[in-house]
Amino acid sequence: MQTDLSSEKPVKTQRRYTVGYLPGRGDASTPSLHLSGKWLKDAGFETGTGVTVKIAGDCIVLIPDNDEIHELRKQLQQIKQAFI
Repeated sequence: MQTDLSSEKPVKTQRRYTVGYLPGRGDASTPSLHLSGKWLKDAGFETGTGVTVKIAGDCIVLIPDNDEIHELRKQLQQIKQAFI
């Protein structure tokens, strides 16, 4: 049995953005990059997901928190609240 792969939507693994700034903040020299799109969800970045940002030379790597990291951050926040 053969599978018809032509009906599957190809995954777009590259996007192009332009670095801008945050208007209304009074300082156009601070760079800003805003990412949005349903492709983020497909890549594991659900709304509300924590993200680790790593700088590797001239590359920015975004890593979504897994369930274990999410739970640990939640517990840490609860502990911090207990001491306030």
